[in-house]
Amino acid sequence: MKAIITSAVLLIMLTATATAQDTQTRIKIKQTDVPVSVVESFTKDFSDGIAEEWDIVPAVIVVEDYEVLGNDNSDGTKTTEYSVSIKGPKVKGEAIYDQDGKLKYSKEVIKNAALPAAVRNSIVNKYPGFSFMKDQETIKEGRSNFIHYRIVIEKGKEKVCLAVDASGKILKERKLEM
Repeated sequence: MKAIITSAVLLIMLTATATAQDTQTRIKIKQTDVPVSVVESFTKDFSDGIAEEWDIVPAVIVVEDYEVLGNDNSDGTKTTEYSVSIKGPKVKGEAIYDQDGKLKYSKEVIKNAALPAAVRNSIVNKYPGFSFMKDQETIKEGRSNFIHYRIVIEKGKEKVCLAVDASGKILKERKLEM
């Protein structure tokens, strides 16, 4: 009897773990397998960028920097999201599109540019002695609706990833494993 209960608990834990991992899965695909509407939207939105890699993002995904929500349709079906890694002479980042080609989120790397003073001062005050890592990122809803900066700072062996709005308010803090 004890063996049966132990087996049942183990099975439930494995099922829960597999389900949790499934919602985080990114499936690499070729651009030819991406719906035409999504590719056309990408080409229009990022005319100076090249699609390096496409992924299918089933169900809900957390991309460490922003959370894509609302994937359940009213009829109970799941929508599919498409992630594209972008690289070009003036752009480097990632974009998330829905299955109809609507740009949901974009993340662009800020190379060798100073952060706004309010953002920088807020971080320096809360994390004295930490240094800023080389490149930062901007997170946007759609192409232009700014959400926050993604900033990585470090001090010795401690590394922290921050989400900070334009006014300097720290929205999210996450310690990174080194």
